[in-house]
Amino acid sequence: MLTVDQIAASQKAQFDVLFGLTDKAFQGVEKMVELNLAASKAALNESAQHAHALLS
Repeated sequence: MLTVDQIAASQKAQFDVLFGLTDKAFQGVEKMVELNLAASKAALNESAQHAHALLS
């Protein structure tokens, strides 16, 4: 039979795992947003260069 301390330790371990997975998920989303922003900036810069070349 499980004691109160064992149950508490198990719940804490489960919380720690959940917190770790959530942190990793947010890091992944943050990295994806960062990469999308960089790609958008590069595409906008390239479009501006093409427009400038056409108008010159």
